[in-house]
Amino acid sequence: MPSAFSPEQSPRQILVTGGAGFIGSNVVKVIRCRYPAAKVRVLHLPKENMLNLQDVDGLELVSGDLLNPLDVSRAVQGCDVVFHLAAIYALWLPDMSLMDRVNVDGSRLVLEECVKQGVKRVVYTSSFAVFAGQGLDTACTERSSFALSESHYSRTKYESHRLAECYARKGLDVVIVCPACPVGPGDVGPTPTGKIITEMFKTPVALALRTEANYIDVRDCAMGHVLALEKGRTGESYILGGENYTHEDIVRRCMRLTGLKRRLFVLPPDALKPVAVLATLLANITKKAPFTTPVEIEVTKKGLIGDASKARRELGLTVRPIEETLRDSIAWFVQHGYITDGAVAAQMGGVAIPAI
Repeated sequence: MPSAFSPEQSPRQILVTGGAGFIGSNVVKVIRCRYPAAKVRVLHLPKENMLNLQDVDGLELVSGDLLNPLDVSRAVQGCDVVFHLAAIYALWLPDMSLMDRVNVDGSRLVLEECVKQGVKRVVYTSSFAVFAGQGLDTACTERSSFALSESHYSRTKYESHRLAECYARKGLDVVIVCPACPVGPGDVGPTPTGKIITEMFKTPVALALRTEANYIDVRDCAMGHVLALEKGRTGESYILGGENYTHEDIVRRCMRLTGLKRRLFVLPPDALKPVAVLATLLANITKKAPFTTPVEIEVTKKGLIGDASKARRELGLTVRPIEETLRDSIAWFVQHGYITDGAVAAQMGGVAIPAI
């Protein structure tokens, strides 16, 4: 059943784990606007970049480790609502098992603590990677089977997703949201999705791969989290997505927005496989993330096409035009030094970026 919370009936105390992150910080901002009377606590890593929260007043910032039971217990204490977003979104790490510990074991700690402390509702952030990868001619839905087992990240999100469903069956009021590929301002990482944009301005020619994916503005994704709190059904999953676009379409739109005129080459994903193998071998030596990996190539071949009609129908999710999202994303990357191309900077440096 849906939650009793609404803009008219505010939660008393809200915890957002991962609240300094890309999606999490936007969730915090939506909560601040939607529930001005609620106390908002953010659990963040001790040395995390807090740029995205520097202009948000009245927050209780709690430094802690998701894998430390005492830190988790202190963070959950006194909260009637918990948004659990803290996770590692990466395609390669020097120690890939860290994703298992954070994404799965950390989620178990949070959910168990929510049971112990009687939290009224949990919104758990999964990923549409749990459902995506059905092929370049098939949009995944919340009923699709898991198809991205080659991806370590996707496997951890699948395991933690099933864990959240298990807690729902045991009586915890938890709703699961599954963001598609998030794009927008504030991608301090940047995330693998954000790198799709930043990397296209680093080469003298424009390159695109033959693939298709579902994109959503991070600000709309954040609103989807809060709508899930208010309208989501216990134990249900909701893909938070926008429209599906080919990689070529995204690149062409970015070039139009920035005024760039470059020749565009569209390549099959396998064309990058030798580069991916070499880059991964070097990464294992340097311990720095590679440009791409063989696993990423395989996922790209499957595509990440999604159908978010359930979230639109049940939650009332709406999304802004992709041009607005790409414009604000490029402008933010320019203004924060991620994109240094002079022509792009001249075109986008003065763009005003709405917070929500």
